[in-house]
Amino acid sequence: MAVAIASLGSATSSTAQEADPADVSSIEAIIAATYESIEREPGGQFDWDRFRSLFIPQAVLIPNTEQRQGHFDVQTPEDFVTWIEGATQIGGANDRGFAEEGYHNEIDQYGDVANVMSSYQKHFWGETRILGRGVNSFQLVRNGGRWWITGIAWDENYAAGPIPEKFGGEPEPQDPN
Repeated sequence: MAVAIASLGSATSSTAQEADPADVSSIEAIIAATYESIEREPGGQFDWDRFRSLFIPQAVLIPNTEQRQGHFDVQTPEDFVTWIEGATQIGGANDRGFAEEGYHNEIDQYGDVANVMSSYQKHFWGETRILGRGVNSFQLVRNGGRWWITGIAWDENYAAGPIPEKFGGEPEPQDPN
């Protein structure tokens, strides 16, 4: 394992896109930047360049199997971008945008490694009706003066059940008035 971590320096410096230093300066910042990069207003684009800049090139993303029609998939960041782009209709009368925001983070850190259990909720842009909630498990490493995402696995409450209080529970719906 130490060999894999030691090789991170050369892999990240030669193939990763430059990140905004504010996005990768802390654990909280990289988690927030991840959510912000995958939201968009109607007619707008996802911020895939920002998204890519948060990950080591060898990172893995593992969606829950229900989102992948029962298949267990291990994706790269680029695979994830392709999947979401293929499933998203941008523009036109039915484009309602998308927002996913974290509302509770449980952070475990030891030195330059961290795991974050981040509870989130998703909805159409500017709307309060929640489409779903879940928990992202982020694996992070600090190298070269910044934080990197090495992996994200997630599950959603429609498949895994209610989000435990330990991870922030399920907030009450907001009154739009």
